[in-house]
Amino acid sequence: MQRRRFIQILAASVAGFNPARLTSAQPALETVTWQGYTLGAEGRLQLYTDNKASGQDTLRYCFTELQRLEKIFSLYDPHSELSRLNRYGRLDSPAPEWCALLTAANQAYQLSKGLFDPTVQPLWQLYAQHFKQHPHARTGPARSKIQTARTLTGWEHVHYDTDTIQFNRPGMQLTLNGIAQGFITDHISTCLKHAGYSQALIELGETRAIGAHPAARPWRIGIKHARQPATVYEMAELDNQALATSGGYGSRFSTDGQFHHLFHPRSGYPTTRWSSISVIAPTATQADALSTGLCFANAAEIQQIEHAHPELSILKQT
Repeated sequence: MQRRRFIQILAASVAGFNPARLTSAQPALETVTWQGYTLGAEGRLQLYTDNKASGQDTLRYCFTELQRLEKIFSLYDPHSELSRLNRYGRLDSPAPEWCALLTAANQAYQLSKGLFDPTVQPLWQLYAQHFKQHPHARTGPARSKIQTARTLTGWEHVHYDTDTIQFNRPGMQLTLNGIAQGFITDHISTCLKHAGYSQALIELGETRAIGAHPAARPWRIGIKHARQPATVYEMAELDNQALATSGGYGSRFSTDGQFHHLFHPRSGYPTTRWSSISVIAPTATQADALSTGLCFANAAEIQQIEHAHPELSILKQT
């Protein structure tokens, strides 16, 4: 699976947490961790519990949910519901999760003034095919081909309700790579909360913290430097919040990095304004979508969004 970011690292290792730091009034908590390959990358679920066996059962259930949702939203599984939608332009009786995900996508589209648009998959296919045929090219596809691909995009041409999802232009396709990871991260967070866990960290491409760290502090997540991957650019602190980071360096088409997987929905070109954007938001779904779309926003537009939505924190790397 093509990956576009996932550059977050755990800067203060929760694995090193010492239960003895807790006050004597609190029970000793154990760390229970699941780690494996899912959603196209390595993922980790980590929770704190006084019942290790129950925690392990919960994480096994979470993994089955990961697999179930991946079979719905995966762009790379030819049998997924997303692949069927893209193939036929219509999906009847979609899984119940579709309506919530597409509603969140619409909200991100509106908030970003169209900069987040998951219908850009025809552009991705055009660039992928071009650089597959010309792996050492320093130029992208012809302008005429880009304009043709753009005629197959436009969020306003996607119609959905609980019964049907449909494109009103033949040849349209969705990519959910800019929102599905966050949506699934939130779903796992909900599963853990319903199971009674109040302190956990979910890292499935996007990061979602449940509650505060057991050491009575926020969860500390290091954001890598976009141009120096071994360097932490800034520390983010999460307390029942989510973090997502996007940047063109995450998945490159050209060897020089000029052409990558993020496309401006209005021009069709990979012209991001920032080397990376990190968003802290109440949900991983929102953080994921906005970190993608706001790569194309200017500083004034980002400032306006932060002013109107104080629950959001947006970090820009030039």
